[in-house]
Amino acid sequence: MPLGLGLAASHAPGMYQKTEEGWDALWQRLSLDRGIPQPASVSNESGEQLQEMIRRIDAGHAEMRRQFEAYKPEILIIIGGDQVEEFDRSNVPQFMIYLGEHAKGNKPGGPLGDPEPPQVEMEVDVEFSKWLLTKLVKEEDFDISFSSALVNLPGRRKGLPHAFVNPTSVLFEEVQTKVCLIFENTYDPPSLSAKRCYDLGQAIARLVKDDPRRIAILGSGGLAHHPGGKRSGWLDVPLDTWFLEQLAAGNGQATKAMYTFDSDTMVGGTGEVRAWITVAGAMEEVGSRATVLDYVEGAKTVTGLGMAYWPTEESAVAAR
Repeated sequence: MPLGLGLAASHAPGMYQKTEEGWDALWQRLSLDRGIPQPASVSNESGEQLQEMIRRIDAGHAEMRRQFEAYKPEILIIIGGDQVEEFDRSNVPQFMIYLGEHAKGNKPGGPLGDPEPPQVEMEVDVEFSKWLLTKLVKEEDFDISFSSALVNLPGRRKGLPHAFVNPTSVLFEEVQTKVCLIFENTYDPPSLSAKRCYDLGQAIARLVKDDPRRIAILGSGGLAHHPGGKRSGWLDVPLDTWFLEQLAAGNGQATKAMYTFDSDTMVGGTGEVRAWITVAGAMEEVGSRATVLDYVEGAKTVTGLGMAYWPTEESAVAAR
């Protein structure tokens, strides 16, 4: 059957912190310790105002989880990137599908520097992943790398990159679904065009349309941010607002213009918006448009925090 549900969310570590101390510790590490001047808006991220931001993030996550659990997907395709967690500069693939049987990574939200954080574990649908890899390469003309092993770089976190683990730590609280893990180069230039990412989503939707199982797709990352960069903490709200408006209007085609020009706000983590664009391509191929759940301006998390889902008739009925 066609793709039944699309999801997308930012994955900034601050989204999973529940206290002002947790937010401030991340802010210190990402921006203040690097001597980066900060916007006046950080003064709004304390006390009751911060708790309201946390409540909004929790509410967005809860609705994403409700949609996911109601649809009960049998396969979840996850689109995410890497930040020198799996790939060093000896090999940075533009696309890669993981073909190992199992994967896991550190659950977010705990104390910083925890040597043994809880794990989020996933079971990969290897047969489906191999099938999709073959179809994308042979029928859709995508050059996609593949790997059956996850080998972390020395000194980096254990397991999957946080792009894959952080949002699934929310979705997999009650329902465990087999996954297909697709790496996109969302971070390291030269990277993919937005058009190529949108086209990948369309190709995925075409290929799985006759699969009898319930399949969902999740894009992880963004929105505008550059942690540790010269604009760390400075959010491009107009860019994020325009982007979310296009998805809500079913006009993801317009986002193909992104990354076709140089801009100080389009570098770094803003590149992770590519994962959202892939989901938009997939879900617009089946006639869906995004429902934007919320957009939270998190200067201390250095990220414009967005959450959205793309319903179809089948998933909408299930979620009622």
